[in-house]
Amino acid sequence: MKLLNRITLCLLLLAATSASAMVGGPLFCVGNKVTSMTVEAERATFDVPMSNSLTGVGGTQSQRLFLTGRYGLADFVDAQVKFGAADLDFDEFNNGFSPFASSPSLAWGAGLKAGLPFTSKFQINAGVSYVGFGAEGEVTRSGRTVSNKYMWQEVQPAVTIGYRISEVTPYLGAVKTYLVGKRDFEVSYQGESLEAASGSESYSDGEQPISPLVGLEWHLPDGYSVTGEASSGENGNWSISLGLSQALRQK
Repeated sequence: MKLLNRITLCLLLLAATSASAMVGGPLFCVGNKVTSMTVEAERATFDVPMSNSLTGVGGTQSQRLFLTGRYGLADFVDAQVKFGAADLDFDEFNNGFSPFASSPSLAWGAGLKAGLPFTSKFQINAGVSYVGFGAEGEVTRSGRTVSNKYMWQEVQPAVTIGYRISEVTPYLGAVKTYLVGKRDFEVSYQGESLEAASGSESYSDGEQPISPLVGLEWHLPDGYSVTGEASSGENGNWSISLGLSQALRQK
């Protein structure tokens, strides 16, 4: 948590230094050759298969903090990149082992979004985003320890519809999550390595349900905007973002 608090402070200071000339917001496309910067704090929860060789699922949750930059490739097409920190927790790990919890580590992402404007206030957006990060931690039971290294990756296509009413833009839509990555693990018993039980496995989970989402973007003076968003289903997640956009239009 100390690392996340420090990153939050640094990102807010960075955002404050670039807030003198702001345009737009993170929901609609930012515009041709315009950039925006967004501070995003997020928590995501999923039910995932425990292992390729075991039945059943385990609950996971992840806290993330990102600084996201968006760039308008055209009037209604945005590209984005993000960097920050993320952690990963399992409430139970593989057949009764104690919970798995990682410390925050470097996280990254990218995305592409296209908008279909019906009016200046009404727009449909369709996009896809990617997030990846590493996670390390240990689980134990009866003297047996499993050391895990995850490459955790999410791919999320989403569709949203937003309508701006005065200073607020409510929106709703749907999102689908695909989980892919790799797990390396080393097993030891009372400090002695068990190489035969160690190894690695790739994972791919396309069974996450399509989740409805709803959100609200509040436009503040001087181009600031605050966005709250929630999505839920069998695997709920919620996110909160603080968005700051600065015009850096190229000639």
